[in-house]
Amino acid sequence: MKSEGFKTFTAIMIAIVSVVGALVTWRAALASNEASQDDFTGLAAAINAQESQVLTAITVSEHYQAFLDYTRYNELGNQINDEIQKNNSTDGSLTRQKSDAWGIAFGLQSLFFPQRYLLPNGTYDVQRETDEQNAEAERTQDVKPELHFTQADTLRLKANLQVVILILLGISFWFFTLAQINERGIKYFFAAGGLLTLIVSVLASVFVELVM
Repeated sequence: MKSEGFKTFTAIMIAIVSVVGALVTWRAALASNEASQDDFTGLAAAINAQESQVLTAITVSEHYQAFLDYTRYNELGNQINDEIQKNNSTDGSLTRQKSDAWGIAFGLQSLFFPQRYLLPNGTYDVQRETDEQNAEAERTQDVKPELHFTQADTLRLKANLQVVILILLGISFWFFTLAQINERGIKYFFAAGGLLTLIVSVLASVFVELVM
């Protein structure tokens, strides 16, 4: 290859390496920025998850406490009613106490806890309500931070790999520069080295983009 033609070739290859380097730099910066965004979103999701768990615990606890009060008043009314039936009592105060106890129990059952969680054996299904509250939270807001953190780690690895590829491109640039300024036969070795590292860099960058 003639000297002028070879210099033109190396100049073109240097330009190509520069363009490829700019593209790889852009992809690395973009991946790093997206990783930071996913970290922020993951933190927000973690806060949402903690808030949801606390609110669910408070809500279920309040409902369960209302259920216990309902059970107590309902049982009290039943005991008074049994006493009235047992003694054939006509004591108006007992009748009022029975009505008051059952009235309070009815109010608690109607207003202060969901009746669908009452079980046939007279207990309250705390676990079912907790699970449904958690499912509703997942449906209405982002409460899975691990997904975002995993994606952030993947993007961060992608950015780091692209930086490694930039180092290879720097070596390619160095090879082509040496080939351009050298007049001896070794310039072809430098050109071959630059071309090889450029091809490896391009293939590696494409692979990183496709896989990650």
